[in-house]
Amino acid sequence: MTDADKTMACLIGINLVVFGFWQVRSLKPFMNRWFLHHPGSPRSITLLTSCFSHQEVMHLGMNMLGLWSFGGILHDYLGREQFLALYLTMGVGANVASHIFSLAFRNSRPLMPSLGASGAIYGLLADTAFLYPHSSVSLIFLPFVPIKLGYALPALMSFDLAGILFKWRMFDHYVSLQIYTL
Repeated sequence: MTDADKTMACLIGINLVVFGFWQVRSLKPFMNRWFLHHPGSPRSITLLTSCFSHQEVMHLGMNMLGLWSFGGILHDYLGREQFLALYLTMGVGANVASHIFSLAFRNSRPLMPSLGASGAIYGLLADTAFLYPHSSVSLIFLPFVPIKLGYALPALMSFDLAGILFKWRMFDHYVSLQIYTL
């Protein structure tokens, strides 16, 4: 395995272990307390721990596919230490953005906890699109249609902006706001 493969496998492994803990009924109170980030919570550590936390197989699978797809490219470009710093910063940054905007709009939208690596993966996608805008990606719902990253990222960001404006609650659309603020 390459160094990038080892790093991605380790990150995926951590996410799988945390996912496994979610499946143990007796651990749910512990997981809710330490692996969900609740806006307004005094536990800042959950800004980090929730980045490795997934409760549903589809959420985990999509994020780990994204990590494997974009992580290695950036790992090779940055090196392990800088890649991990970027990955963790993007994950925590997405949680901070979600936290701030959730609190700011709490009168029009209920406060909901956040979890998952989506913010970190979104950041990796954005950085890959910045470095390699002419590279192509196939989206899961259009698997055989290659789309240039330079077009795919703005399309995904527009989707999240629509999710915020129309108050869609399928997932946390605020995580993409970290990209706007960088």
